[in-house]
Amino acid sequence: MATLYNAEEADVICAGASARSLAFSCLRAGLRPLACDLFFDTDLAARCPGIRLADGSWPGGLLEALERMPPLPLVYSGGLENHPDLIGRLEARHEILGNGAAVLEKALDPFALSASLAEAGLSVPEIRPAEEEPSIESDWLSKPIRGGGGLGIEAAAKATTSEGRYLQRFVDGVPASALFIARETGSPNRTLLLGATEQLIGESWLGAAGFTHCGNLGPLELEAEALQQVALAGETVAGELSLRGLFGLDFILTPDGPFFLELNPRYTGSVEVIEASCGFEAIPHHLRACREGELPALAPTAAKACAKAILFAETPVELTALPLPEEDAPPFAAIPAIGEKIETGSPLLTILTEGLDPAGCEANLVRLARETRSLFD
Repeated sequence: MATLYNAEEADVICAGASARSLAFSCLRAGLRPLACDLFFDTDLAARCPGIRLADGSWPGGLLEALERMPPLPLVYSGGLENHPDLIGRLEARHEILGNGAAVLEKALDPFALSASLAEAGLSVPEIRPAEEEPSIESDWLSKPIRGGGGLGIEAAAKATTSEGRYLQRFVDGVPASALFIARETGSPNRTLLLGATEQLIGESWLGAAGFTHCGNLGPLELEAEALQQVALAGETVAGELSLRGLFGLDFILTPDGPFFLELNPRYTGSVEVIEASCGFEAIPHHLRACREGELPALAPTAAKACAKAILFAETPVELTALPLPEEDAPPFAAIPAIGEKIETGSPLLTILTEGLDPAGCEANLVRLARETRSLFD
């Protein structure tokens, strides 16, 4: 499809397993991105030039792909935080607008993260090395150290390997994610909490299962004490790891307060929900935090509720036409190309909506998921 500008006119590279939402955030901020990811969705290709990585080439194929692009500044999204060695090689050619290899090496240690949060007086689930027996209790999870999107998380009793994994006690409550922005210098105010969203996890109405991440609802309103704890958690990990730019912290909201689970030291999937609900452009602030050590003066204020959901294939799909919405329908995103073969359990597309509150957004998503799935029948 035709692009709105040539690759020679680009001023930033957006890379990740999926770069669509990141590239769109850059476009809203007036930047001209090049995209490099595993999908290069139809709607992404219509807005900016880029490269789709070959199947089975992740993440090594990214190096080869980027060598075909100019040495522009690079912002990355999900997936690349698990490969600090690759980020280290990219640092020799690109300005990394985000956390570099040295920071990511430390961020991959779940035991260090848990210890620093606990030392700050915050609640974290008990964790153990994967080689240890989780006892006869059934409320332990086996999680990959280099994971993402909830993939690979399983009941510890059913785990078949301990390699590259750790055990974490399951905590029941509302799965949530907080979005922060950090600067390397400045104490004690080195972070700003931009907002929080409820996460959709393993929703059967989206064709997801287990602990698969499949969307966000926002804003998530937090009571004063919980809000203080979330803000302290962001300040704690940013100081411990010297984080810079956008990052996320996943937590479970319980009646006893938040329990902090995982760190996402990069642009997260919740950014576009917070941008939409607040009328906020995150990328200019991300760039200033990384380059000048500046933070926004105030956190954005939500004007409406917004949500996104990833619809997964329940059976194999071969796309014969684009499932474009009617003029008065909420937009789709991450739209696959005609002829694309989508396997069971793989993403079909993303649904975006807004409403009076997050509960209304979720009701809209349930309806839209049902209507959208019929377009693939």
